[in-house]
Amino acid sequence: MVAEQQARPDILERYAGYAPAGMPQEEVARPTRGGIPERLGSSKRKLALAALVAALATVAAAAWRVAAKPAAPAYDTIAIRRQTIAKTISATGKLQAVTTVQVGTQVSGTIAELYADFNTQVKKGQVIARLDPAQLQAQLAQANANYLSAQANAQGAQNAVLSADASVQAAEANFARAESAAADAQRTYDRNTQLVDAGVGARMTLESSEAALVQAQAQKQQAAAQVNQAKAQAQSARSQLAQANAQVQQTHAAVQLASVNLDHTIIKAPIDGVVVERNVDVGQTVAASLQAPTIFLIANDLTRMQVLAEIDEADVGQLSRDSRVSFTVDAYPNDVFRGRIAQVRLAPQMVQNVVTYTAVVEVDNPDLKLKPGMTANVTAIVAQREDVLAVPNAALRFRPESGGGQQAQRPVLAGHLTVWKVTDEGLVPVSVRTGLTDGIFSEIVSGDLSEGDRVAAASSNGAGRAGAQAPARSIFQTGRTGRR
Repeated sequence: MVAEQQARPDILERYAGYAPAGMPQEEVARPTRGGIPERLGSSKRKLALAALVAALATVAAAAWRVAAKPAAPAYDTIAIRRQTIAKTISATGKLQAVTTVQVGTQVSGTIAELYADFNTQVKKGQVIARLDPAQLQAQLAQANANYLSAQANAQGAQNAVLSADASVQAAEANFARAESAAADAQRTYDRNTQLVDAGVGARMTLESSEAALVQAQAQKQQAAAQVNQAKAQAQSARSQLAQANAQVQQTHAAVQLASVNLDHTIIKAPIDGVVVERNVDVGQTVAASLQAPTIFLIANDLTRMQVLAEIDEADVGQLSRDSRVSFTVDAYPNDVFRGRIAQVRLAPQMVQNVVTYTAVVEVDNPDLKLKPGMTANVTAIVAQREDVLAVPNAALRFRPESGGGQQAQRPVLAGHLTVWKVTDEGLVPVSVRTGLTDGIFSEIVSGDLSEGDRVAAASSNGAGRAGAQAPARSIFQTGRTGRR
């Protein structure tokens, strides 16, 4: 109070003459909250109080009119316009070269030299690595020695066949001589028999000729047996010759195998391309047992790539060769690359009970921006409508508070949706039938809407339906909302 008196000394001077007898001057000049002395008792005090009350009433009335003013509509208006609507499928995939070849080795050995590294451009037939050939060279020399030995054995078998054939001929000649001797002995015996029967020949001579005939026939049989034996020996010699010839062919094949294995120590590029992966170093031992070890991975042509996109089973039925595909990669987020569906593979992929199918997307890569292994965010256009009336899906979901009149909900035909058209009279419900949608806008197939008409949608500031109908609150109301 002392501070107030010090701040406004003019008050003490203004009311200095109104102090009754016996009252201190400070007590007369003590101000109230409104700046009017507590003890005035004159017409000026009454006029000041009346003016203060009138001012407060005017301010209260103005504030009440502002608070009682209807709230702004709790919705946004959007104009109907023509545009292109496309239905898309989103997926992710991996980039890879169209043709990728794993270069391995068919023989075991130690890497002696490497002539290619990562990103090396190679041509078909170019030497890109060598294995140590020492062991395979020794195997080739051993195979050659076995081949020469087999050839010598075959020559010996051939000589044996010739000897056997000569033995057959000698046995046949001996058989012919024995046969001739037997025939002569037979004639002698017949003649002596006739002489003895005629009584002019001696029986002793007949007996001698008979013994000679028996001996000649025995020699003939022996010669025949010798012929058969010689022929059997000749056949055996021929079998040994065939075996020797087979051994020659076997050892010759071993020589060829050893030679091929030796050639395989020189590893050549099977295709034109670029080395994208190298898995060995000089001095490393590679073992080709059940599976050939991979030394290099060569991509044929990086100007032509493909994306292996995993399409969900719910979307794969909408995909076709005519679907237009675009995708982005994280390395170039502002670049959109385009491709075409080359194939939808029938083999399903199941990961955590989610079934997907692989779609092969062919992509041109003339600038070599795309690299194998990049992750592609793929978007495939499966249907598209151009220059059609489009309504936002937010307008299809909008429902105002039912307040009677035109805003009352009207019956909707089957297959139709209600859009609230904004007019001078308020919101008017319009029944529409929609077609293709991209998730944000939908095509209007039929309905009483034209280009330029404005429709209501939920407010973008988050005001809800209840906020649109919230009652005006007096400035004199105290306490929290909902409590008295």
